[in-house]
Amino acid sequence: DVLNAGGTLGLGDGIGQLGGQTETPKVKTQVFGIEGEGNRFLYVFDRSDSMNGFGGRPLAMAKAELLKSLDSLGTAHEFQIIFYNDSPLPFGGAGTAPRIFRGDEVSKTAAQGFVRDVSAIGGTQHIDALRMALSMRPDVLFFLTDADFPSPSTRDLENLHDRAARSGTTIHCVQFGSGPNQGSGKWIEFLASGTQGKE
Repeated sequence: DVLNAGGTLGLGDGIGQLGGQTETPKVKTQVFGIEGEGNRFLYVFDRSDSMNGFGGRPLAMAKAELLKSLDSLGTAHEFQIIFYNDSPLPFGGAGTAPRIFRGDEVSKTAAQGFVRDVSAIGGTQHIDALRMALSMRPDVLFFLTDADFPSPSTRDLENLHDRAARSGTTIHCVQFGSGPNQGSGKWIEFLASGTQGKE
């Protein structure tokens, strides 16, 4: 198992010894059935007050899916989690520059605690959290929200597409709701499709 061996022996040494190959093996992971493949994963999840609806099930379900996805990552892979409402809350602490974490057990255990402690409160501002995530140049960004509003401007969406293109990021989007999009949510589909992602 190249992935496990590489993680046990060290990224450079382990994989190199096993086949002279220094490229990190990619992994596939998913959120609500949407699959992404890569080495570096960013999770941008809504934690605004509306996620408390339906007895808190939206936030609870989002957390469960995130933890399952996180658990599938190996030590050779990288991740960051950003919950957001009016402002972004990255794993590692608010008010600090977010950084990427390796998928080792120590980091994943700490991330699990962070996810479980997050509560839903406040309003919804999507753009700052998405920009923060894209600044870390992920291979895959999983974006989850239950809010159509406020809808980003066309200029903001095009800026996100440009940032994603520069880093080769695919943005997959999950939208919680009580039925089909009624027009305003189309920006979420547009965000995904502009990076070859799914919604």
